[in-house]
Amino acid sequence: MIFEEWTSTPTLDLLLDKWSIYRDKTLSMLNIKDNISILLLNVSSLNRHMVEIFKLIDTTSPSIITLNGTHHDERSTKQFTKHFFNYNVFSINGTNAFGGVLVAIHKSIRTQRMVEFENIPNLIALEIGEEQNKFQLVTCYSPPHEQIPFEIFDRILQKNENSIFTGDLNAKHNSWSRSVENPKGKTLFNWLSSSPTHATMEIINKFIPTSTRSKATIDLIIAPSHMASDTFSVLPSIGSDHHPVIWRSTIKISTAHQKYPIKRTHWKLFEVFLTFTGSYWNKLAEDMAHSTTFFTLYERFLSLSISRFTNVTFRKSFKPTLPQS
Repeated sequence: MIFEEWTSTPTLDLLLDKWSIYRDKTLSMLNIKDNISILLLNVSSLNRHMVEIFKLIDTTSPSIITLNGTHHDERSTKQFTKHFFNYNVFSINGTNAFGGVLVAIHKSIRTQRMVEFENIPNLIALEIGEEQNKFQLVTCYSPPHEQIPFEIFDRILQKNENSIFTGDLNAKHNSWSRSVENPKGKTLFNWLSSSPTHATMEIINKFIPTSTRSKATIDLIIAPSHMASDTFSVLPSIGSDHHPVIWRSTIKISTAHQKYPIKRTHWKLFEVFLTFTGSYWNKLAEDMAHSTTFFTLYERFLSLSISRFTNVTFRKSFKPTLPQS
């Protein structure tokens, strides 16, 4: 087909313009955007429920995983990281034996840990995405007898109001939970009402219990209203005393967590094509008075030819070239 395009297209300029369109289409396929999904769960010991966590994540295939209650098990964190080699994994210890949090982001999503907050127990803050699509993701475990770190939340919001907060905050209020209110729920409700910025924040997963021991909704996903959607599911327990929550957001970001673009260039055909067109370029070089103009044109031809001999296919999974350490 490419050889036919060369012989049948009326002018070289027209041919190269067509190939430019093909190149741009190929590049767009390599930069696919998809809606992000966030899995939230207080796992009540990563070590104890490792197998169940693996099954849950393999089944739901979220682009972002936030786990609370990991119980500070470094060996289990290493095992988790090794199993999900296509995710960047961040973790931090907690302030008691039941704390510790972990966040895993698919490696196709640009992610950076916010250095200012990287040593705070029970909290992870990340910058996700690029340029105008950048947002912040926070997960926080707040033990029952500790205060929710609103001062830290406010510092994070000052950097970027496009911030999503997730975690087991142990906060109950009749605005989002069908259970008896507690002091932490009242303070969270007051914080959400205390300023114009806070007032734009919405709790995504209202009124569906996340505790297996009561009707309480304490594992929360909080997002700005313009980023919010009510497309969430509360899943059956995997053995811990909390239900997993998965939120399928409307936020689109460059990611390959659902399907991997595989680029392939047919180099042998490209070599044959260069030989096939060689006489044309030799004659053109003799006819053109300015060598710089010729080489600029030929350079463009080579670049677009490579793009034309390149195609993109998609796979649901891939095997890494090198074994994971």
